[in-house]
Amino acid sequence: MKKVDKLSEWLKDAVQGGANKPSRSLHKKKRGRPNKNNKRKGVKPKQKRTGLPVHRGVTRIIPIGGLEEVGKNSMVLEHEKDILVVDMGFEFPEDELFGVDYVIPDIQYLVKRKARIKGIVITHGHLDHIGALPYVLPELGFPTVYASKLTAGLIKQHLAKHKGLKQAKIKVIDVARTYNFGAFAVDFFRVNHSIPDALGLTIQTPEGRIVHTGDFKFDFTPADGVEADIGKITEIGKRGVDIMFSDSTNATKPGHTMSERVVAESLDRAIKEADGRVVIACFASLIGRMQQIVDIARHYDRKVFFSGRSIENNSQIAKELGFLKAPDGVIKSIKQAKDFPDRKVLVLTTGSQGEPMAALSRMASDTHAQIKIKEGDTVVVSASPIIGNEKAIAFLVDGLARLGAKIVHHGIMDVHTTGHGQQEDLKMMMSLVRPKHLVPVHGSYYMRKAHAELAPHVGISDKNVHLMDNGNVIELRKGKVAFKQEDIEVQYVVIDGHGKGDLSSHVLKEREAMAQNGIVNILLKMRKGKLIGMPLVSTHGFVYQKEVAKTVKEVEKCAKAAVYKLQKKDPRASAADYENFVRSAVSGFILKKLNRRPLIAPAVIHVQ
Repeated sequence: MKKVDKLSEWLKDAVQGGANKPSRSLHKKKRGRPNKNNKRKGVKPKQKRTGLPVHRGVTRIIPIGGLEEVGKNSMVLEHEKDILVVDMGFEFPEDELFGVDYVIPDIQYLVKRKARIKGIVITHGHLDHIGALPYVLPELGFPTVYASKLTAGLIKQHLAKHKGLKQAKIKVIDVARTYNFGAFAVDFFRVNHSIPDALGLTIQTPEGRIVHTGDFKFDFTPADGVEADIGKITEIGKRGVDIMFSDSTNATKPGHTMSERVVAESLDRAIKEADGRVVIACFASLIGRMQQIVDIARHYDRKVFFSGRSIENNSQIAKELGFLKAPDGVIKSIKQAKDFPDRKVLVLTTGSQGEPMAALSRMASDTHAQIKIKEGDTVVVSASPIIGNEKAIAFLVDGLARLGAKIVHHGIMDVHTTGHGQQEDLKMMMSLVRPKHLVPVHGSYYMRKAHAELAPHVGISDKNVHLMDNGNVIELRKGKVAFKQEDIEVQYVVIDGHGKGDLSSHVLKEREAMAQNGIVNILLKMRKGKLIGMPLVSTHGFVYQKEVAKTVKEVEKCAKAAVYKLQKKDPRASAADYENFVRSAVSGFILKKLNRRPLIAPAVIHVQ
């Protein structure tokens, strides 16, 4: 049985490790032969066309992420031989993508044209806009990345984690300057978002003017005190804008997005009313929220303790760059929390989405090294659930309540607001910029459709609103916009551990089969084309324990019969032929008898 167990482990490793290799097919180029007839004197041989096509006299815009999902935002702008890229983020995987860490934009279009890339411009520091950089920069030849001060700091931290910082070239943007990227001249304007130092772009091309809003909202009392540059945005609109790409994440929600000032007032009340320790969970990127909490903690004579690697790292970067300010002695190490009375403790932690390994989840399961939740503690969840996380958050809150904590969340008190504009914010941006054409971006189709339906209310014609998908091409020529019937066919590209591959790989299908119906391992020992003994069968997650012995015997008989059948049919069959034949036979037998589709993993071992 030891051999079977070892085989099972080997097969599982082989299946799980398969995603660590790129699964794209590589197409070899055919080499042409010279035409002998062209050797005659005075006849020049025909020059074979080489290289990629150049689209003359037109600016092409191609979203390669962020238009069919919330995340992995990225857009390619191309004018003849010059390419500018805006953002390069990742997306967290759906539940059915077993073992996948992230989904990133498909950059094959860029890889083929990497010599034309003049730069990558980043709008802000969220991972859905910077997360893919460590994975794509090496393939693109490390083009220079341009970002605002805080965003550049977060990018450096992210690249350092993946050991890609040494080769990377990162330049900090001066918002007052115009930057030239070949045919593109880019100006920047400040916008409000849930992270400081967020930017929108004005891109002047030889064929017209483009505005890319980035993620934005309008907040006249923002957490960091820096308002959106409405004056500059208005001036851009007066100069004329041919096409605008605008954030659609909250396009289904009416009204204006709530101000961070309201959140600060709610947090102040929650902290003031707490007699014991206060634990506040929020996203690690909410630097402005952190500043609000630090200021409130000082007011009520509490010390602030950060818990969670991402929030500790981000707060350190924000402090070094001047985006988080606190007098000496206010922020303490989490290891010192036990040295202070409860009424002086405020813990700022990660885990607002119920992530299993985050600090708040460890507190809820009573496994946190420093903080043990008890009666008298107040836990504030300063975040709204991301779609799909509702169940995990409910489980988390239940665990905290069982330990005695008082729970405060956005359903009870205004302790969180979004960083994305709602319908009135979106209409305000359209009214200020006054684009001739609108392309809603950054959101699933229903969000972008809701954004499109707002356009006629501010004077943009329905025919000038374009709903694109990832890989679609829109062209700008002499101020006129044409939605091309062209698609560069982007794929979903997954990050699994340190490897990268596309979603069509058999690995993910095999993982799905294992997750739903288990795995059946079949070892075939053969000598000179003959089966030795019975096939050795083992199963994992396939049938109930009491049914294992009976099922294994039936599968052994089926596999043996399949081997004998193929031997008669094709005496010269290879090991791969036997594996495929047995897999097909056993799969059909199990489906017919048990109505299940486990992963069938036969393996032939030749013995002397």
